[in-house]
Amino acid sequence: MQVTEVWDFVGQEIEVRKFIDADSKEASDKGKVVAPSAVDAILEQIKKKPKLSVLNKTKKDWGEFKEENKGLEEELDAYKKSSNQYLDRVSFLQRADYWGFERERDVRLAMQVRMKPDMREDL
Repeated sequence: MQVTEVWDFVGQEIEVRKFIDADSKEASDKGKVVAPSAVDAILEQIKKKPKLSVLNKTKKDWGEFKEENKGLEEELDAYKKSSNQYLDRVSFLQRADYWGFERERDVRLAMQVRMKPDMREDL
């Protein structure tokens, strides 16, 4: 069952659509149709809309973005299944860089040892 709620976010009215289980208590409360009286209509106009937090707004926007881009969902699922491959690659590259630095340092030190004592003073 789809439910639409109107929230206030930074002075704008935002409609939030969400799907709820038809057997839930929330669905039974929303499904009740009561003939609104004049007082209820006035109270509805006066009543402030509930505030929508930035976190909930971001969650709503992300959900809409994923619905628009169906291929993205598959790509995200594939990334989730890859677990820590990215971190493993970064770690490997850091170790390789450090290993290369150590080799260059060893070569520089070996060259300094081979230099004559009078040439080392100039450096």
